[in-house]
Amino acid sequence: MNQSLVATMSPDVVIDRLLVDGGVAAVAREDLLTGGTKQRAIIPYLQQFMSEGATAFVYASPAPGFAQVALAHSTGLLGVECFLFCETHAGNFHEYALLAETYGAKIRACASLDDAEREAAEFTSEDPLKIKLPLGFGSPDYISHLQRALTLEWTHVVEELGGEPRALWLPVGSGTLATTFREILSSSVTVHCVDVRVLDVNDSRIRRLAATQGVVMHRSEQMFMEAANVSPPVPSNAYYDAKLWPLVKVQANHGDLWWNVAR
Repeated sequence: MNQSLVATMSPDVVIDRLLVDGGVAAVAREDLLTGGTKQRAIIPYLQQFMSEGATAFVYASPAPGFAQVALAHSTGLLGVECFLFCETHAGNFHEYALLAETYGAKIRACASLDDAEREAAEFTSEDPLKIKLPLGFGSPDYISHLQRALTLEWTHVVEELGGEPRALWLPVGSGTLATTFREILSSSVTVHCVDVRVLDVNDSRIRRLAATQGVVMHRSEQMFMEAANVSPPVPSNAYYDAKLWPLVKVQANHGDLWWNVAR
């Protein structure tokens, strides 16, 4: 494993402060990372497959999903092919799909996320060296790498803040990040999860997260493909992270932490 590359992709988290109704909240500026938080664990995850001969990675992406950017950026650094089956919006590629293309990904338009999943599965079905990755990279191996990366970053957060925050605010698409954080944090930290409606409310991943002890579930009032009505004071994905800001601004308490996953 290229430890230097892993370290480069997972630098110390940057913390800023924001005024909220309850005082001053902290924000993790993961928008400063090329691929957002997802990139922190992607290199060792992909290298596992490459050690077994994988030559290409395939992913079905929601239109404004930022995991596609993390994957394309990482495969470009590793010198392997990346194929993205991208949900389009009004028949057009989202800007993040086009950004992923600049990192070398081959992008293919799909009418819906379901179509993207089906077409990606068909594309990889006859070639075991082309690896289809799950939505949000939600596999045990990826989560294991993410746990290690985020455990280290959490020590930096606690040092920067002078103590552990009482609450963490996270966006929820596939639920991978929220599930990982809940597993590594102490029970004294409440995890506020905002479902941005990538998945149906009855999807097993959403239901399982909502039933997890120490999790408070919120749901965006806007549909997933609607950009956030209000822009937050830091660069934030208008379809994901930005939808937390109205809740964080009003409901977060002094000392809470908002994890801004991507720009």
